[in-house]
Amino acid sequence: MTRVRVFTRTFLGAAVAAGLAAPSLAQFNDQWLTLNDETTSRLPGGAFSVSDINNEVDLDWADLDQDGFTDLVVVRKQPFTSTGRRTNILLMNEGGILVDRTAQFASASDVPGDQGFLTPTNDRDVIISDFNNDGWLDLITATTLSDGLPKHIGHPRVYMNLGNDGGGNWQGFQHEDSRIPQMFSFSTGNPENPRFCSVAAGDVTNDGFADLYFGDYDSSGAGGSGQPAGKDMNDRLLVNDGNGFFTDESQLRMTFQMLQSAFGNSVEIADYNQDGFNDILKDTSLNAPQYVAISYNNPSNPGVFNLFDDFHFNAPYHTSNGDLNNDGRIDVVITDDGADRMRINTGNDAFGRVVWSNSKTFNFLSGGDDGFGSNNLIVDLDGDGWEDILIADVDVDIGGYNRRLHIYHNRTTTVGTQNVLLREERQSSGGGWIGAVGLTTNELRGTHDIAAFDIENDGDVDLVIARKDGTQVYTNGVAVPTCGFTNYGVGVGGANVLSMNGSGSLQPGSTAVLTTTGINAPNAFHVLSTAQASVPLAGGTVLVDQNKQFIPMTTLAVSGGQTVWNIPVPNNPAFVGLSGFVQSAAGDAGQPGGFAFSNGVEMEICP
Repeated sequence: MTRVRVFTRTFLGAAVAAGLAAPSLAQFNDQWLTLNDETTSRLPGGAFSVSDINNEVDLDWADLDQDGFTDLVVVRKQPFTSTGRRTNILLMNEGGILVDRTAQFASASDVPGDQGFLTPTNDRDVIISDFNNDGWLDLITATTLSDGLPKHIGHPRVYMNLGNDGGGNWQGFQHEDSRIPQMFSFSTGNPENPRFCSVAAGDVTNDGFADLYFGDYDSSGAGGSGQPAGKDMNDRLLVNDGNGFFTDESQLRMTFQMLQSAFGNSVEIADYNQDGFNDILKDTSLNAPQYVAISYNNPSNPGVFNLFDDFHFNAPYHTSNGDLNNDGRIDVVITDDGADRMRINTGNDAFGRVVWSNSKTFNFLSGGDDGFGSNNLIVDLDGDGWEDILIADVDVDIGGYNRRLHIYHNRTTTVGTQNVLLREERQSSGGGWIGAVGLTTNELRGTHDIAAFDIENDGDVDLVIARKDGTQVYTNGVAVPTCGFTNYGVGVGGANVLSMNGSGSLQPGSTAVLTTTGINAPNAFHVLSTAQASVPLAGGTVLVDQNKQFIPMTTLAVSGGQTVWNIPVPNNPAFVGLSGFVQSAAGDAGQPGGFAFSNGVEMEICP
């Protein structure tokens, strides 16, 4: 305990010296985030190659070909509640440039005549997950308003990742229709195409394989026709057989109330009550039922849901998961037709249901919430360890482009507080940048969806903003330092014969593990310093400044010729980028000076 306290105090002093104090309390012009428009260089197809006034989009992202760069999947449809189908796009990240490789890597199908992404479909949502646990990420789309069309067009479409060939070349995706079963109306037993608006993937049966949950809608909305009697499909739970093939087990595992939706615009699978089993959250809106609710998994019978809790009402229109107060629990953000909301997870009641805080609105320096919204996203944009929020403005049902994307800066500083503060920053009350430096109303208006990932692998989060006026790529101006373990001074002195290596994430709250091998003594001593040195001693070289130690020299018992030193990293994001320098030594009669020294290891705390 003494070592942890001293270590934390020393880091705190270093943080203050480095100018990493708490955020400024200035009202306007808090330049917490700077975004640079690099669309021309990072999206060679051009801003209108992804989204425009005729193409509504939904985005998901991951490293699909395992080259170390995050790729982007774009599913598209005619805007709003409509039957218009569009082709989808696969943008592969090639060294920080998003290149359209749809024809090369996403046009295969096991259905004759089908061309994968190049087949026009009415896709409203997409999710990426590994369905057959082969180590390669697959994806599935949620299709809607495809009445009377063939099953492979009107049902969810699974695209399996083919991995590498024998020569190590990535083979892309293949649409495989047989993995999704024909779905039938609960009331008539007739085969029907569903009208799905959302999809989530996650293991609900606790067998280690990702299952699927789809949110249905049958409300007529602005442009569609209401479903005739007997054709309403309601939500569906599809269970993975362990090989990436799915079976509709909705009625076997969930009640009618759990499956009923009017406009099921978003669904999530996560362990909300932290009992070790994934639950299902959904947002149903427009008409009754209209709420955000959780169906809780039964720990005694995993995959069967025994508790239902509709905990949020108003006029909800999209949900996302995230930890807004850094207490380790899942909070939710809820887009609303009125004022957007968030609820904080405060723990569980006696039945195992989450006890949610009251619904909280967002903070504005000027202006306010401008009404209808849609997709929202929770992500730490500025790398300070507190998750921020983005809420898109284009309603997926009703037309209109007179609103804009909102970006909210998480200014909370107390872990576990219910009084979270998320503010829309801006330059001034009279204009200038809004949300983040580099954005104005013109760059925010008419946003369908946002992707947030590190495009160029420099350690920060960049944005792809898909709007009716085209898609822009913004790189993040946050200066994120390099981080991790770096060995130095290997063999610099004749007695520097021990080998020291570090492991662990080096993120706030983690543990750094320093392992030294080759020791010929019962004990070894270790030094953690704020600075390097190069001081000859006993035939070797001391590589750390002993006058700037974080903690007193530490002695550890040797076992099997090695020591393992566990160093707690303070759980404070303000320390990201700070470095410490470590070295070990031990008595060794085989060395001329009677001592053996290790190399040095620099540890730089990661975001």
